[in-house]
Amino acid sequence: MELLVPRSICSVVNCDDLELDAETALREIKREREVFRLMPNVYAYRYDFKRLSPSVINDYEFCPRLLWVEHRLGLKLFTKDSVVAVVRGKLLHERYERAMSAYDNVMVEYKVEIDDLVGVVDVVIKRGRRLIPVEVKTGAASKEAHRAQLKIYISMLGADYGYLVYRDRVEKVARDDSALGLLAKIKEVLTSDKPPARGCDKCLFRVICENVV
Repeated sequence: MELLVPRSICSVVNCDDLELDAETALREIKREREVFRLMPNVYAYRYDFKRLSPSVINDYEFCPRLLWVEHRLGLKLFTKDSVVAVVRGKLLHERYERAMSAYDNVMVEYKVEIDDLVGVVDVVIKRGRRLIPVEVKTGAASKEAHRAQLKIYISMLGADYGYLVYRDRVEKVARDDSALGLLAKIKEVLTSDKPPARGCDKCLFRVICENVV
């Protein structure tokens, strides 16, 4: 059995039984990695920034300065308030990928590497010799950030298009190699000796950002 076009998340798996509280979500993350409590509501885990990944686009969109700080610390920062959405999204990803792996022409968690760029595509559909990337999105990042990340994977795989899969819809995205330019901007930020200017007044990470320079 082969997959022709991906379907939305909630048309494939149950999306209604993932009620979690923050403590349960934290325990789920701690099962897979060591978690550090930096402040009353701020946590972190180690993250390797040595090779650039399209996944950092979401972090860059949220705050370039915070991404610079995370790079310097080698840590991914998150809040206790956000951990529920992160874990719920992770569990939905896993359910969807398990469902897709039943198809003969689908690969899940497909790693792709080009020079110093490395990423993991959620789902790849094989069409003869062509590889079509599919990104599963449950988070709060903007649709433009989602499209930019997918466009980079489309370019890396040499495809003509790919798919963004949301809870209730699927979006087809055409190839656009100019998205690679965004990664060049991010690389400039990460390799700079000075952090980007602070552009926020109310942020739980502010104390950390102000003290890592």
